[in-house]
Amino acid sequence: MKKSLAVLCAVVLLCSVCPFFSFAGFNEIEEATKGLASDIYYMISLDENSELFSKNETKRTAPAAFVKLLAAIVAIEKWDNLDETVAVTQESLSLVQYEYGVRTAGMHAGDTYTRRQLIDTLVIYSANDAASIIAYSISGSAESFVQLMNETAQKIGCTDTHVVNITGFDAKDQYTTAKDVAAIVRYGNQQPVFAQAFSANSVTLPETNYIAERTYNADNKMRVAAVSDYYHASVNGGKATSTTEAGECIAVTTSQDGYAYICVVMKGSLADIDKDGVNENTALTDAKQLIAWTYNNVRYRVIATQTQTVQVVNVTAARDGDTLRLVPEKETSALVPSKASSTSVLIKPIEETMPEKLTAPIKQGDVICQAQVIYGEQVITTINLVAANDVRLSMVRLFMTNLRRVLSSTAFILLEIAGLIVLILYIVMMILKYKKAKEARKPKLQRVEGGRQNRR
Repeated sequence: MKKSLAVLCAVVLLCSVCPFFSFAGFNEIEEATKGLASDIYYMISLDENSELFSKNETKRTAPAAFVKLLAAIVAIEKWDNLDETVAVTQESLSLVQYEYGVRTAGMHAGDTYTRRQLIDTLVIYSANDAASIIAYSISGSAESFVQLMNETAQKIGCTDTHVVNITGFDAKDQYTTAKDVAAIVRYGNQQPVFAQAFSANSVTLPETNYIAERTYNADNKMRVAAVSDYYHASVNGGKATSTTEAGECIAVTTSQDGYAYICVVMKGSLADIDKDGVNENTALTDAKQLIAWTYNNVRYRVIATQTQTVQVVNVTAARDGDTLRLVPEKETSALVPSKASSTSVLIKPIEETMPEKLTAPIKQGDVICQAQVIYGEQVITTINLVAANDVRLSMVRLFMTNLRRVLSSTAFILLEIAGLIVLILYIVMMILKYKKAKEARKPKLQRVEGGRQNRR
């Protein structure tokens, strides 16, 4: 396989064609995903559940044998004693569709297996007879068991998963997403029985009256060192599957150098991508490329410290100064490319959470607002910003602040206007009253006949 080379690409082009990479800048996206051939992929950190890579991760697609992981979870949660044996009956085997290409583990009516063996055979080898026996033993019918599978999917939080059969065969209204598959794997691995089966390379079933002891290998070539096209040493568990509608698919867990991830790739194909005359499974090659790039380039680093001043805000009624520094509430770490520098990580306060005004007193550590931690124009996480120090209250400044607030308030301004109107009306009335009184004090002339006044 030829190793993909990193190339630089214009920001506008990358924004339009590149998948989401939750913490990488544009150049990192191009480098990590160059040449990927599958239509769907999704990779998350198991340590903090943050997304690393995603393309069409919520696109509904056929689930193939990933439904059997869901069936195994149902069985683990329904069965208390996994060492109890289950008798295989003809009724339980009647659910199996014996068709060309259908994978079975040679189970016959009259055989007995432990519940644990049935679950292991289901997860590791995807045996349809094991699925049928489990469904019949728990629910008595495929339909009832499928209902339990759908209820479990909802409980896990798989809002885009719907199951109609226990085999994973393509069927109308049967679908899942890469994001939901990752959730199923994450949830299942919390159960030791599931985790052990998911990480096993093979399952061995005992000899019965009808068949000799046999061993079935897991179909996960990413764990086979001899297959260099797919192998990666960090892969510690997984399931590969395919159908016509689902394409080539893989879901794996990885762990190396203290970092753990889930990687899901779906809608892959068989193609000669390296021109060596042999078709490769692009789901597996794509998963290997994403995993290898991540371990080579991503590190868990401190991205925010409690001594880092993010914002300076004005404070009223404060005894000492008029400003307050805002700092991260606690030291915060996240997965970022190893080439990232402290100057390339931006902490930006969220405007909607920032109060318009701050008024003393304020205690050191009081949460003031939230901020987004951004790298490569993508939000890594959200943190709280707190007061870096105590801000003591000044009673004089508080009085003056309140006085200014009152004097500048709408109510006070309206009151001032009303008072002014009253004063003007009063002045007008006084003027009119004065004029009237003045007119009353003027002497009146007496009129005499002939136009002459009498004189004494």
